[in-house]
Amino acid sequence: MRPVSTALALVLAAGLATGCSEAADELLSPTPTGCFIGHAEEPLHLTAEQTYHASTIAAVGLRDGMDERAVAVAIATAFQESKLSNVDYGDHDSLGLFQQRPSVGWGTEEEILDPVYASFKFYEKLRRIDGWQDMAIGDAAQAVQVSAYPDLYAQWEDEGLAVAAAFAGGEEAGASCIAGEDEADSTDTDALAEAYAYQWGVEVAGVEGQVVTIGADDATAGWNRASWAVAKSYEYDIVSVEYAGMRWEPGEDGWITPDGEVAEVAAAEASLVAITVNTPE
Repeated sequence: MRPVSTALALVLAAGLATGCSEAADELLSPTPTGCFIGHAEEPLHLTAEQTYHASTIAAVGLRDGMDERAVAVAIATAFQESKLSNVDYGDHDSLGLFQQRPSVGWGTEEEILDPVYASFKFYEKLRRIDGWQDMAIGDAAQAVQVSAYPDLYAQWEDEGLAVAAAFAGGEEAGASCIAGEDEADSTDTDALAEAYAYQWGVEVAGVEGQVVTIGADDATAGWNRASWAVAKSYEYDIVSVEYAGMRWEPGEDGWITPDGEVAEVAAAEASLVAITVNTPE
């Protein structure tokens, strides 16, 4: 066991001596990071990277006419193959989220390392499998992947279903992320709009200043897109997402209903998701 530092030991001793352990508990408790999916007593905790890729996989599935269960199959597969990381290595020449192989026709290395392309190819093959809708999640995953270890996908069924509910099932306030310490890759609203168009196959409703608005046909579509935006918050330095009268901001509070506030963008209706990106320095 690593020894406790002298400074920390003094704080702990002081807390114990005064009968006040709150300061010590705070020091010993890790700062929350990453994202939380769902509303279970213990929500699924993912890293920012995992959440980012999960939202992409879901968006591509919905773009291509696949349903929530198909997204659950894809997510469970990516958990098993890469832990939802876009890795540039694997068994033999396997690459990416789904460990697809250039040598067996999945695409070029560059294509497979594009999460949008890799997701498209996964759903393309899943769609061709007769009866996949009636299969167990793990069996459907194996039918696509043809793995030497066919039983391993089933262990990720619960995670796949939870993530799919948030990003493809329209779960209200289904995803919430906590701001990290790393600097965002971009505060460019045009870059966020381009990412949305590439992953969803449609343009954003508008870009004005630091606000991107996304259209939604109904509440299910709206919450899927709102969760997608939250999942991109680290990458694009998103400071708020508003939908259906609720607001998300980075932090432990998650989604809240603003009290007595009038949003600059009318995001209280179910037809618009409003995303505010941090102002560049």
